[in-house]
Amino acid sequence: MQNPMNILITAPSLDTTKNVSGVATVVSTIINHNRHHKYYHYLLGSPDRRLSKPAWAFELIRQILAFPFFLRKYKIDIVHQNLPFDPKGLTREFVINLWCRIMRVPVFLHVHGGVFLMKKTTNPVYLFFANSIFKHSQKVVVLSGLERETIASLYDVKDADVLYNSINTKELKHERRQYDAVNPKILFLGRIHESKGIEDIYDAFRKLDATINFTFILCGTGPLKDTLVCQFDELLGNRFQFKGIVSGKEKNDIIKSVDFFLLPSRYGEGLPMALLESMAAGVVPIVTDDASMKFIVKDKVNGIRVDKYNPEDIAEQLTFIFNNPQLYTDLSENAATLIQKDYDIDSYITKINLLYSQVKK
Repeated sequence: MQNPMNILITAPSLDTTKNVSGVATVVSTIINHNRHHKYYHYLLGSPDRRLSKPAWAFELIRQILAFPFFLRKYKIDIVHQNLPFDPKGLTREFVINLWCRIMRVPVFLHVHGGVFLMKKTTNPVYLFFANSIFKHSQKVVVLSGLERETIASLYDVKDADVLYNSINTKELKHERRQYDAVNPKILFLGRIHESKGIEDIYDAFRKLDATINFTFILCGTGPLKDTLVCQFDELLGNRFQFKGIVSGKEKNDIIKSVDFFLLPSRYGEGLPMALLESMAAGVVPIVTDDASMKFIVKDKVNGIRVDKYNPEDIAEQLTFIFNNPQLYTDLSENAATLIQKDYDIDSYITKINLLYSQVKK
């Protein structure tokens, strides 16, 4: 094991009462479980509460200008830079990456989901930012083999390492899961944003046979929260529950209480932590093939795959699985087995420390 290091790790707010972010969840997991190194969280990005454009611009400028002073103050050995692969993320992280070069601090670049992950940007400015960040990072890490192949072909990154997102599976293991065929419970847990296919969920529920009984539990926040909460409440009545932002034991208890995890993402996914958490508890995932979800969820093996932008397919697949309790049991067992075997936090920490040791100044 290498000597302990001071590691700066970038992420939005880690306060789950203010922010719903897959990157923040990953960072919290790393900080809470990796005791070998000293982590310093550096706030980059805004909370889900809306800021005025001037206020957000001021906050972003403050974050960027304060960064080199933070590096020097805490004698940082490595910057663990988390990259949301979208226009805002690229623009911000290009400047952060440039500061690291100027300050001669090596970068461990952790690539997450975003619109440019699976589809190369045609904007020359964003392409320049992406190529520069990849070129000047000493270690590039992605979330699956599929993503490694994709960035190699789109951005000529030939030596990326794969580090699957992981969770504490012990907190989510469900010994006595039983499928509630009379009133199955469906969970959406994440950012309430059009990229997640939340509007497709609403349209799918409108298409379901009125005789089908189920409960829909919505957890999270985001720009579509107010509109969609009202629409789901009007459509489903007492079959709809809105829990807002959840975390810790409350989140785990909700996950353990449901039967299905529904995430028909349209674009921009990486490897959702909520997907891993749900599968670890034996909850059957119903997802699209966006990014690394394709790598994890195998149709009719450990989950159900649905088409993007297709409420009809979501409704059809829900009807199908509702009426097949034996298949549900098989999918549930396979989902839990996969996550508990390959995505537990202990092996993740061993792997990330090994990758840190390979970062050279």
